[in-house]
Amino acid sequence: MGNIITNDSNSNLKEVLQALSEKADRVDIAVAFFSDSNLLREWDKNSKKINLIVSLRPTTNYYSLKDIQSCFNIDIKFLGEKFHSKFILFYKRKEIIGAVIGSSNFTSNGLINNIETNIFTKEKNILSELEEHFKDLFDKSNLLQPSDLDSYKHIYDNFVKGQKQTDIEVKEFINKATKNRTPVGGKARICKEASQYFGYWRTVDEVKELVKIISNKHFPNVPYYLVLDSFWHWVKAIWYKETGKTLNRNNQRNEIPKLFLKFIKTDTEEYAKENKKRSKQIFQVYLSLKNIDKLTKTKAKEVFENLHSSGMPIQRFEADELFINKNNIQKIKTSLKYLLYSNDEMDLRIHNLIMNPKYKLNYLGSSGVQEINGWTRPEIYPIRNDKADKALEILGYKLK
Repeated sequence: MGNIITNDSNSNLKEVLQALSEKADRVDIAVAFFSDSNLLREWDKNSKKINLIVSLRPTTNYYSLKDIQSCFNIDIKFLGEKFHSKFILFYKRKEIIGAVIGSSNFTSNGLINNIETNIFTKEKNILSELEEHFKDLFDKSNLLQPSDLDSYKHIYDNFVKGQKQTDIEVKEFINKATKNRTPVGGKARICKEASQYFGYWRTVDEVKELVKIISNKHFPNVPYYLVLDSFWHWVKAIWYKETGKTLNRNNQRNEIPKLFLKFIKTDTEEYAKENKKRSKQIFQVYLSLKNIDKLTKTKAKEVFENLHSSGMPIQRFEADELFINKNNIQKIKTSLKYLLYSNDEMDLRIHNLIMNPKYKLNYLGSSGVQEINGWTRPEIYPIRNDKADKALEILGYKLK
């Protein structure tokens, strides 16, 4: 392998990266534009850790990012229009062993087709500087949440159609996505329960993609995440209890849609309609942006009582009364408003509700915090509790 990679007839960058990856267990990628997910899927399958930074603007491909978003070994962050770097670092047992830096984006043209100029280096001083530079970029970048990617889809689709407003839309999107977002660097301080939410969210979205056509047909007016909350209940309380079976990564994609069809043929589908009613009549009314500042103790208690995770504590310890009596109503409003409507990344919001005295509410545990998001904004956030985690485990997923 030569030090200069130009995508000539003898070799291309994709082949070089494949060869380098065989010696590595971690790959850090900083590229302005990303549209080829095949290599990353292969590396994820082989349990290589991947950190990816992209510029979230065309020609970065929405569908390529969506293809890898649920991969557990891949963390994706984004920067705006000024980000134009192109370099890739390879690690073995936490030691950097090589880097490629040059003109290629992580696209089919950049990896294979274009005449490019990239340099492979093992020079220690250069590797050390690139390592520090990537860390600085990664700490400054924004976590690509599923909601961010969903918002970007509109921009990318318009770009593909040749719409002329793309540049303006990108600026507006980036400003909206990152405005007042707390910089959190490497996120070392995020507690375990909160840091797991993002992996949970990505996993739920993988299941959502497998069943959404069926869900649209049978529950056309019920948000996907509320339907899936009902599906988790059926998987855990009925299917697993009756069969004792579990799925794995080899059969999930085929078997989950079949299980979902069985689910909708049972009376359990009424559970989805009840979920929609509960979400719409309680959470979306009391905790809406226009009403949350008017939340009363009575309504806050009703919100608490309607969380799945509150049922047993209420029965055993009268936790609903304790929640209302041990928390100031102004603090309840402030904390829930921050959780639901702050522009901070969701794992940081959850962390603050669980750990930060400024936002932590007595008797509202981590499951309750993670449920409130989904009940109040079911078009954006999935409901997470112990039932959901267990159902996903039965379906063959392992949460971080």
